[in-house]
Amino acid sequence: MASDKNNDQQLKNFFNEEYHNLKAYVNSKIENDADRDAEDIIQDVALKIFSRKNISPINNVTGFVYHSIKNKSNLLSLSKHLYFYSAKQTYGARFK
Repeated sequence: MASDKNNDQQLKNFFNEEYHNLKAYVNSKIENDADRDAEDIIQDVALKIFSRKNISPINNVTGFVYHSIKNKSNLLSLSKHLYFYSAKQTYGARFK
């Protein structure tokens, strides 16, 4: 139980102190997307991390969070590319 509380406190401190750096990092990973996407990604990752129960202690909070955000950013970019590719295939030249 103590490790869960320790993880939570470390993560809260990290997100509070590094939010703007995380946002800049996400914006560098997703091209030509709204600033809102960066906030959504950070919030999704934070929610997922804080929702987990009974996890082992996180030794490197910075690495853990940045790796999670990178994975989420890559997934978002892939989803958008697949959506636009599918739309182009369906609607052809009418879709830009």
